[in-house]
Amino acid sequence: MDTSNKITDGERVPEKEIRTYLVTSCKGGIGKSTVTANVAMSLTKLGYRILVVDCDFSNRSLDLIFGCEDEVVYDICDLTAGRAAPSRCVLKDRRSDALFFIPAPLVKHDTITPEQLKKAVRTAASEFDCDIVIIDTPGASDDTLSLVAPLADSALIVASHQPTSVRGAEKTGYLLEELGVTDQYLVINRYDGDEVLRGGRPGLNALIDRTHIRLIGVIPESEKLELAQERGKLVCEARGDRTGADAAFDEIARRMCGERLPLMSYLNEKRRRKLLYS
Repeated sequence: MDTSNKITDGERVPEKEIRTYLVTSCKGGIGKSTVTANVAMSLTKLGYRILVVDCDFSNRSLDLIFGCEDEVVYDICDLTAGRAAPSRCVLKDRRSDALFFIPAPLVKHDTITPEQLKKAVRTAASEFDCDIVIIDTPGASDDTLSLVAPLADSALIVASHQPTSVRGAEKTGYLLEELGVTDQYLVINRYDGDEVLRGGRPGLNALIDRTHIRLIGVIPESEKLELAQERGKLVCEARGDRTGADAAFDEIARRMCGERLPLMSYLNEKRRRKLLYS
């Protein structure tokens, strides 16, 4: 993914290309916001400027995950309705000068059209010179998906590694296709590798066979990540985490940007192959 523009003498500078990703799933509580926040941070490590937009109007949580809930005054509805400028609605992350965030409202009162939302998000992303926009959404059954889908170039569909969750992710993929989002990637979250090796969960190849969505990354189960998140910290700040969760988010970011990496490249080869083929 190349979001740069070449400038030649005497030519007008072209408008910067901004790529937009949706993060969604078949239901709530699957870890969409966790994936959104940590993938966004990983993308900043690769040199991209990222705008994260919380469109979970039913239960916002990204302000808690980013640790900025006390800073929230304005939200995406204020921006879309023109009640506040982007400079007032966009929060800069304390960990990175390249990561920006627009929160969702606690309660959604405004009626928003896709055109209004697209204009507002595009204006904010341009003002802060962002390369990529990542939009966090509620579960696919929510009407919000039809609101945000017209903005999207691609989608990250998050599931756990339970077969029922993967089946739900496939259903989400078909719904996105109907809404025009055909470039889709599957993220398996909270993957319990030890349970797979004990025979209690299916291996990755078995999960891949159950869906038409391309698997872009696997996030291991991590208690340290959950504890860090409760304190408004990201996985890169989770001390003592030996699961590889930080490297897993980095792998997803690199694969989003076109790098060819094997799945779970952060694991030693012996364990990686066991988890793939068990």
